[in-house]
Amino acid sequence: MGGRFFKFLAIGWLPLLGLLAGCEAPLAKQIFQNASQSAGMGSTISLLVETKVGSDPSDQKLNKLVVEQEVDLFQRFNPGVKIDVRFVPNDQLIKQLNFQYSRGLAPDLILLATNNLLPLWRQGLIKPVELKPFEEKSVRAALLPAFTYKEQLLGIPVLIYPQIACYNRSRLKDPPAKIDQLIKLGQAGYPIGISGSFESLRWLYTGFDDSARANISGKQSNELFKSPSLPFLTWLRLANLQPSISFESDQQLLRDGLVSGEFSWITCSGAWLQGLQKRMGSKLGIALLPSFPAGSAQGLLNARTWAFGSQSSSIQYEYAKRFALFSVNIVQQRNMILRLRSAMPVNPGISLPLKTDSTLALIVEAGSSGRLLNLQNIDLLNAIEPKTKPYLDLVLSGDQSPQAIAPRFDSLLKQTESR
Repeated sequence: MGGRFFKFLAIGWLPLLGLLAGCEAPLAKQIFQNASQSAGMGSTISLLVETKVGSDPSDQKLNKLVVEQEVDLFQRFNPGVKIDVRFVPNDQLIKQLNFQYSRGLAPDLILLATNNLLPLWRQGLIKPVELKPFEEKSVRAALLPAFTYKEQLLGIPVLIYPQIACYNRSRLKDPPAKIDQLIKLGQAGYPIGISGSFESLRWLYTGFDDSARANISGKQSNELFKSPSLPFLTWLRLANLQPSISFESDQQLLRDGLVSGEFSWITCSGAWLQGLQKRMGSKLGIALLPSFPAGSAQGLLNARTWAFGSQSSSIQYEYAKRFALFSVNIVQQRNMILRLRSAMPVNPGISLPLKTDSTLALIVEAGSSGRLLNLQNIDLLNAIEPKTKPYLDLVLSGDQSPQAIAPRFDSLLKQTESR
């Protein structure tokens, strides 16, 4: 049941090679010209940018610089528009929005670190955005359903960050390509760090569930169908028995551990690459998450997303939409991706040097095997996250067996499915 739940949650495979295919020149010209037209009358719009608490200062600095450069360039093309930018940590975002909303000063545009839009929508802090047919072509059509709720588009994606693996080249020559090699690496004494939240472990859950269903054989397969969580929980217990494998709830511990040499291999995000590269230099290696018998690991894809404030006037809304679309036009998307080298573009007309840039090529490959959850499913995943922790802790600590916890874990996912 849990497996079906997550298959239902997933928006599906993201065919990134198709995303990187070319688009028609007249369309590209039309989009660029629309984004670059000067605003007639002067206007000011406010932009609030969410930053992640605990993220590497280098990553935060680069992300702020990218936003500020986008704003400066947009204002150069639109001298009649002024954009006021503020940055707020993610743990203060809702508080800030409620405070500004209560005074009628809510931002016109919000750049979220994820696509978790429904909480803002329910509180009336954001409103849908309407795109014209040619504007929709700035974002690959397969992505838009993931940002749609009750037939309304609640946000526009800007960048997609995949889950990957990072390792220390000076300590580990060959990163594990298959899931069984990860355990063997731990048994050989290589220190391994794995993000311990269920959201981050979802690639393991779905990988083992898919593998179990792909290898049906008699009574054993029937037991697996009854408890899709059992292979996942069993692997967690086996991995945690290895003294050199650690499950960390603090992402910063993983990053710092890789830099210091405490870990040779960690699960990580494309969003960490700039900071890790600055701290590790040529020692930093990146790889795909280990694959399963049923196929590639399906890590979650994290989307940086534009949301539109509900208190904007019609003019402010139009300028906010113009700026959001400016950030996803062909020129700006290509510049951002080449600058970051850690994310995937959402514009279908981007052509990237994948043959000569191995980092970008791996990011694209990781994205092609990843899954982007839609708004409802991101909301459900966030809702069950705190409820999964006690079960995972019981298994990892050895307090209870995977066999004892699996039925309760399955029941939790089943209850969530029926919501």
